[in-house]
Amino acid sequence: MAEAGKHLWIEKPVGLTAEDARAVADAVAKAGVQGAVGFNYRNAPAVEAARDLIASGGIGTVTHVRIRLFSDYAAHPESALTWRYERERGGSGVLGDLASHGADLARFLLGDVASLTADTAIFLPERARPTAATAGHSRAAGGERGPVENEDYVSCLLRFASGARGVLEACRVSVGEQNNYGFEVHGTTGAVFWDFRRMNELGVSRGTAYQDQPVSTVHVGPGHGDFAAFQPGAANAMGYDDLKVVEAHRFLRSIAEGTPYGATLVDAVHSAAVLDAMARSAERGAWVEVRPQG
Repeated sequence: MAEAGKHLWIEKPVGLTAEDARAVADAVAKAGVQGAVGFNYRNAPAVEAARDLIASGGIGTVTHVRIRLFSDYAAHPESALTWRYERERGGSGVLGDLASHGADLARFLLGDVASLTADTAIFLPERARPTAATAGHSRAAGGERGPVENEDYVSCLLRFASGARGVLEACRVSVGEQNNYGFEVHGTTGAVFWDFRRMNELGVSRGTAYQDQPVSTVHVGPGHGDFAAFQPGAANAMGYDDLKVVEAHRFLRSIAEGTPYGATLVDAVHSAAVLDAMARSAERGAWVEVRPQG
């Protein structure tokens, strides 16, 4: 498609491996077209405000981060055994579906991950094969049962090129969790917290108290990201779908101006490299380096 002059807007992950993602990115670059990827959480004005705060030294030197992505979309034991759970067709499980967002947020906020160690698990090893057409996360009670081939859960320790440390955890079978996505970034003089379920707010602690330093709730507003395109003032809520509108706008702007805006295929390649490293680490039971991606 790129060779035919078509611009590409692709849902994450881009391919099943970092090699796949690199091939797509190279094709887009060679063809001189624009490419974008669906890392929509970085488009939240609060996330962009957090990144600006971190980059400006507002919380001092970053020491560590915790990123979480917990969901119950696959928690029901009668969920249908669709392509999503097959290694050949779906590739990875929660790595590609949720941890890919976490890897992108980690790099968006703190820069490149240098090395990591990861552990994965399948908590629901069998599911029922569908007996009729399915959509989304349909159930298939009574169907023949078959094996789940990719991971339900991943936990990962991260070492960033900056020297910061991190924890990334993702699970698709977390009973009691509905899209519990977010991060906590700590620095030498403060911290910043974000929860997708309250995506227009940031928790911010900054100052020189070090101990017993309070956390304030900051409502993002027209001065943050693309908030002003949706709402006139702080504390007027944006929603999830607005993040996809921002994504679409940045993609169209990239086409109109010939300059990349928003999450690009280069970002997709870097995220995929982190996911590949997680898979290698989990298989080996050891720390591994994240292989550099151009």
